[in-house]
Amino acid sequence: MYRINSHYQPIVSLAHRRVVGYEALLRAQQASGQPCSPLDAFAEAERKGCLEKFDRGCLMSHIKKYASIQNEDKWLFVNINSATIKPDNLRAKLVKHQLKKLGFAPQNIVLEILEDGARNTQQLKTFVDYYRKLGFLIAIDDFGTGHSNFDRIWELKPNIVKLDRSMLVNARNDSARQRWLTRCIALLRETGAIILLEGVETQDDALLALDSDADLAQGYFFARPNPTGEHDQAWLLNELHMLHHRSLFDQTERQRGHTHKKLALKHMLLEASKAVAQGIEFQLATSELLQHCAVERIYLLNTEGVQTIESLTPEHAQTLSPKIYAPLSRSDGALWARRAYFRNAMEYPEQVQISTPYIGLPNANLNITFSKAIYRTFSGEKNVLCVDIDAQFLNE
Repeated sequence: MYRINSHYQPIVSLAHRRVVGYEALLRAQQASGQPCSPLDAFAEAERKGCLEKFDRGCLMSHIKKYASIQNEDKWLFVNINSATIKPDNLRAKLVKHQLKKLGFAPQNIVLEILEDGARNTQQLKTFVDYYRKLGFLIAIDDFGTGHSNFDRIWELKPNIVKLDRSMLVNARNDSARQRWLTRCIALLRETGAIILLEGVETQDDALLALDSDADLAQGYFFARPNPTGEHDQAWLLNELHMLHHRSLFDQTERQRGHTHKKLALKHMLLEASKAVAQGIEFQLATSELLQHCAVERIYLLNTEGVQTIESLTPEHAQTLSPKIYAPLSRSDGALWARRAYFRNAMEYPEQVQISTPYIGLPNANLNITFSKAIYRTFSGEKNVLCVDIDAQFLNE
């Protein structure tokens, strides 16, 4: 059987700017002293029919060594092999007894489980509930790969969800995936979980982790795994302090740019709404807006939220609706009463409303809608003038 040893990689709280835990990582050697991968070690244990014993031995080895090098109140993250998650391997009381001898409480230990490792959800939930009742924390590892799904997270209610590094890698230079990462974190947090982002390798990765609102982070940028969990706390404190300021500065600069562009569009919308209210033909009244590079469509809604005429689409935006969306291309008669930009315009008729970004129809593009209630001078009719713009314009 292989000889086993442990390395520890620090886990950082981005807000507290310090290490709050360590992940224990298996380092195995053959009898000859030749290193081998953890996968090979577990595969050998499975071939010999002692997988559960080997897995539990790794866990206790991690904890025993950790007890000799750490005396602070920090979490220790330990992996549970998914093949051992079955009813006849519920040995938490034995582990708890051994923990007590080493001076640990179950709440110091975070059990990492691969969410898609056990195909039987009920069996996995039984395993999780059993250990949680005894005080252990539960982390779902590598979320975002394989067969990961939100239903299981809601079912299991883990304390911590670890996002696979692929989610960070994919978001590095892709604004759409950056938005998805942020929304995914927000959605997972609705389950009551703390979110940990793995694979932080560079300063830009750490900044992305901050901007996406992750709670915890782990990766080579902070510290590599090592036998004692060693890390430079002074550097970490200063680095995260600087990154927080950089993130805040970048957000402020973006907001300043957004505000300037929004003010220009609001002014154009107000001028157009006055012209429409005075009875000027709709296309002529909105001609300045139609020439704006970010505008995708302009339309009118009645007091019920029904679009009264077909949308005006500038020439530069007419190629944005692929033929695959042709059934959605006509919008006259569409009902937009549930949209916040309509409801807010009706409630606050003197103000220009600006929506949050959303996927708009008919081209499934990320849009922002500017809207303003208008009263037609001669007929007394009330409408809401709406202008959809490409949300990306604000970031250019």
